Amino acid sequence: MTPLPETVPAVEVDRSRRWLVAAVIVTVVAAIGVGIGITMIRNQPREPQTIEIVVPKGTNDRLKAREKVAVMPSKLEFTVGDYIRIRNEDVVRHSVGPYLVDAGEELFLRYGKAGTYEGYCPVTEDQRYLIVVRDP
Repeated sequence: MTPLPETVPAVEVDRSRRWLVAAVIVTVVAAIGVGIGITMIRNQPREPQTIEIVVPKGTNDRLKAREKVAVMPSKLEFTVGDYIRIRNEDVVRHSVGPYLVDAGEELFLRYGKAGTYEGYCPVTEDQRYLIVVRDP
C-alpha cells in the first residue's frame, strides 16, 4: 500500500492565501501611489522665468559708427507668465525688440498670452527679433 501524501491543514492554506492577497493589495496600492506622485511632480507649476537685457552706455555711439551691436538675442522664448526686463543704461531711447525704452529707464513686462512677435531690432546680431510665447 502506498502512503497517502500529507495534506496541508485548511487553516494554513487560508492563511497563505490571505498573505498572498495582502501582498498583492500592498503592491497595487504602492504602484498607484508612485504613479500619483509622478503625475503631481509633472503637473507642478513652474516658476516664472525672467530674461534680462541691458543696453549699455555707449550703444548709441557704436550704432552711429555702424558697428554691429548684439544686446538682445535674435530669438527669445517664453512661457506665459514669464517676464522680460530691459534696462537702458545709454543716453538715448532705444528700440529693443518691439519695446521702446527711454534713456536711464527700465521696462518690466509679464507675458500674459501666447503669441509670436517678430520685426526689426537694431540691437540684435542680424537686426531682426523673434519672440515666441507659449502656453504652459
